[in-house]
Amino acid sequence: MKKCRAKAPSATVLTVLTLLACQPLAAHAGRITMQLTAQEETESGKTLCRYENSIYSFSYVTRSKHCPSVKTFDTADSDL
Repeated sequence: MKKCRAKAPSATVLTVLTLLACQPLAAHAGRITMQLTAQEETESGKTLCRYENSIYSFSYVTRSKHCPSVKTFDTADSDL
């Protein structure tokens, strides 16, 4: 009786799998999701929302009385 032995995956298969695994990372490159750090009302009655960390700073103005607790930004749009 012959024993069945699994073949080792080829280098091409491993390369394709690696590229597919990295694809979601590339799709979100340059974007960051941040938590709300400050909220204040402007003179015009709008709400100024600030999202900051040690690297990025973003400001967002909304007509709502409440800012989103988390928001995703493009890193290229940082205020810093």
